[in-house]
Amino acid sequence: MIVFLKIKNILKRELDRYYEPFTSCSNFKTFLFNLFPILGWLPSYNWKNDLTADIVGGITVGVLQIPQGIAYAILSRQEPIVGLYTSIFPVFIYIFFGTSKHASLGTFAVVALMTGLAVEREAYIPSDNLNSTLLPGDQELPSPIDVSCALVLGVGLVQFMMGVFRLQFLTTYLSDQLIAGFTTGSAVHVLVSQFKELFGMRGLVKHSGPGYLIRNVFDIIMNMPNANLMCCAISFVTMVLLQCGKEFVNPVVKRKLKSNIPIPWELVAVILTTIFVALTNANDVYNVKIVNKIPTGLPELSLPQPSLIPRVLPDAISIAVVVVAVHLSLSKMLAKKYQYDLDAGQELYALSFTAIGGSFFPTFPTSIGLGRTMVGVESGVKTQMATFFSCLFVLSVSLYFGRFLETLPMCVLSAIIVVALKSMLWKLGDLPGLWRLSKIDCCIWMVAFFATVLVDVSEGLIIAISFALFTTILREQYPKWHLLANVKDTDEFRDTQHYQEVIFIKGICIFRFDAPLLFHNIECFKKCVEKAYESWKSSPEFNSVYQVKPKDHRFVFEGVHRIAPVYQQPHHPGLHRDPILSRHFVIDCSGFTFIDLMGVSALKEVFSDLRKKQVQVYFASAKIPVRDMFEKCNFYDFVSKENFYPTLRDATGIARLRQNKFGFIDTPRAPEFDEVSNVTNNLPNH
Repeated sequence: MIVFLKIKNILKRELDRYYEPFTSCSNFKTFLFNLFPILGWLPSYNWKNDLTADIVGGITVGVLQIPQGIAYAILSRQEPIVGLYTSIFPVFIYIFFGTSKHASLGTFAVVALMTGLAVEREAYIPSDNLNSTLLPGDQELPSPIDVSCALVLGVGLVQFMMGVFRLQFLTTYLSDQLIAGFTTGSAVHVLVSQFKELFGMRGLVKHSGPGYLIRNVFDIIMNMPNANLMCCAISFVTMVLLQCGKEFVNPVVKRKLKSNIPIPWELVAVILTTIFVALTNANDVYNVKIVNKIPTGLPELSLPQPSLIPRVLPDAISIAVVVVAVHLSLSKMLAKKYQYDLDAGQELYALSFTAIGGSFFPTFPTSIGLGRTMVGVESGVKTQMATFFSCLFVLSVSLYFGRFLETLPMCVLSAIIVVALKSMLWKLGDLPGLWRLSKIDCCIWMVAFFATVLVDVSEGLIIAISFALFTTILREQYPKWHLLANVKDTDEFRDTQHYQEVIFIKGICIFRFDAPLLFHNIECFKKCVEKAYESWKSSPEFNSVYQVKPKDHRFVFEGVHRIAPVYQQPHHPGLHRDPILSRHFVIDCSGFTFIDLMGVSALKEVFSDLRKKQVQVYFASAKIPVRDMFEKCNFYDFVSKENFYPTLRDATGIARLRQNKFGFIDTPRAPEFDEVSNVTNNLPNH
């Protein structure tokens, strides 16, 4: 009944959250300002101090958006102009709903790769192999842009449901190590996918399914003699230009001019190679593949095909989770650094509205870009107004200057992507240090990486999350346990393995189990108790009772005066005198954050077994949820409340007092715990 009441209260609270805005005008106004943060920050915008910085920062980010948008559009199996549209329309919508001042939305390599895999699976893409045959039904498949728009809508709907049910906490299961391993593995996929254009290869066979990346690498190696030498030369020069410009020239320019605005070497490479191919006619003479016609003007609005959403829903869920995890982690970091509030729940709505609105344009899923965002921050971006100028700059290029990029070599776009992947691939060098810090986190990283590389991107993410959750269960199933002792000259009890100046109390063993006591680790708990008992039994503290000497007595238990002398304690019915128990086993319950029915049964069994060995058992520092569970399970009918104490100090003080009080009245005889009956009572009769 209590459970149903709690569920009812939770549902009522959630429904009130959506009903309350319509109960009064003031509540509705607050609701609108929360839903549209632009209503709050735009009227108070500091036009005098922030406008110039936002214009400069916005244009700087916009310059990066152009080559990245075109390059990642090719990666997502779309026309180059789609990358520019993706950097305009969805990003513009974010201005109205987003609460992050510095987030730069647009194209992202991992998301573009995941989009491209879905498009290759569901859409008909004409092959560049002249000898390829058209399979039956290929022309009936949807176009790449239809699949992409349906995927964008699916991502938006998933993110909207996450916002409605406040599921942003799910991203906490994507640890930094998991995301790093996954993105590095995805970077390997992106890298391999660019070799084809990087070397100007034609007619390679498309592979799919688990392990397709290995087969692609094999095909590329076998076709190296067929590489286009001009494409190889252009790609090499472009990568050298980008690397030298970013690593050597930009720092010098920044130091000499004292400016945080970097030279956009990607745009420089695009302009120079476009001019070179146009002057040398390399596309005809040397068979260098170029972008070809880029349409100008605004695209037409179109409705996504809802029938395609079920087919791309698994991809949409994977992309939505990755986008939310990366966006929230980076946005929270920047909000904390620059001391402004970020509403994680509103960010989910902002991302969902961005995707849903963008699905009516020819776009593919957007995500925050780490490189662009940090460039914007270094360029002095102050508010979301910078995003407006970034969109305006990219829009002007797509409207008026797109036709000048028709001779842009495809190999240059691949070279830009390969250089951009450097920071991701360099994370492989962090593995030795990560292994020294945490072997489990290192294993999560490696599983995420190898599962993504050897299986596939979406499947690799699922495997990585499953493994990370498995390690959590494993750590709770086999947690650490400790024997505690009194730290010298204090009232604290600490782990004997990490503290040297400790005092062992003879005849008293203090045990702590650092995990919730749940069904999956109770066997481990019972074995740990047995190990602790055997360790205690073989120690000098087990065989003799602690003797108090007045001149050496340092341990003062302030609660002794609250315990009535033995001759004053009433004789309750059912109580009896057991032999004096000089050995006491204290279980520190502070490590039990939760406990279930099987955990309670395990404590009964441990209590019964130790009492058979003439050991008195105490429980100390139990948390409120654990004590509530004891009450519900009638645990105190089995173990008297006289065995429970609020702190370890109280429990050990009582134990020492009883050691030195002869003839004390022991707690009621504990009934023997019948484990067989406990198990059979919980099994069905048929």
